[in-house]
Amino acid sequence: MESDSENPERRPDEHAAREALSALDADRQVLADRTRTPAWYYPLLALSTALLIGSPGAGMPGQSVLVVFGCLGIVFLSLAYQRITGLTVTRMPGPRTLVAAIVLGVTVVLLLGVSFALAATGHRSWVWLTAAAAFAAMWIGGRLCDRLFDRELRRGR
Repeated sequence: MESDSENPERRPDEHAAREALSALDADRQVLADRTRTPAWYYPLLALSTALLIGSPGAGMPGQSVLVVFGCLGIVFLSLAYQRITGLTVTRMPGPRTLVAAIVLGVTVVLLLGVSFALAATGHRSWVWLTAAAAFAAMWIGGRLCDRLFDRELRRGR
């Protein structure tokens, strides 16, 4: 077996390596452009989330209707995103995006807990506040996650 030092033709070509890295960077930029979320996505996701979080305040059978519409909204938004971009995002590109997504998820779960607690203690009329907070958290937090995702994807993290 020959080593690279014995065969000069096998030494890595610095120019070829730079071209390969440049091509990878260009591909990363194209991918980041392609995964850009449409402007209508986060308001609709926030609305679907608010329906889910506000559902305990509706009582039965209204609660079931809100849960169904909230879940259908999330499913259809996911399918629309996949159809528009041709991609399915299965993991975060970097640690900041992951942390932001976890914080957003925990916030929504906590708001759902508060919503159930308010409904269980007879304060259904206050559940709309948790739904409004979930709407704001998802719209703002979702856009923040999206910006972090874009930044980390473009940087290759």
